[in-house]
Amino acid sequence: MQVPPLENKDLDEFLSKAVVAKIATVSRSGDIRITPIWFGRQPDGSILMNTFEDSGLVRNLKRSPRCSLMVDSVDWPYIGVHFWGAASVEGPENDVDGIGKLFAPYVGSLDDAKDYAKKLIGWGRRVYVRFRPQRSTTWDFREG
Repeated sequence: MQVPPLENKDLDEFLSKAVVAKIATVSRSGDIRITPIWFGRQPDGSILMNTFEDSGLVRNLKRSPRCSLMVDSVDWPYIGVHFWGAASVEGPENDVDGIGKLFAPYVGSLDDAKDYAKKLIGWGRRVYVRFRPQRSTTWDFREG
């Protein structure tokens, strides 16, 4: 027996919510690094994230763009998706407006998100990570 998949409409709705994704990359030593991160699904199907330029996530992706990304619910009954694909590091760096739009669902308002972006930029240069899914699997424990 297999857990039922998540219907496309339910997946789209789930990915539009402010949930934390986990992106897995491979370090120089071959260890797996899992990074929790906020994200926004883009009209072209890519998934956009923003992080510090000097983070382990960015270092790993610059060395090897292959990675996977999982987004799953934390409460029962569980739903989620696991994507496999590749990611690239992009600019513009320190983009307060863009980071604000990306983070607004997580912090409650665009103005609060822009203020938070400015605070983060004060701690270090911020860059975008764009994940491009190539395949995926989903699950929906609400069924059955």
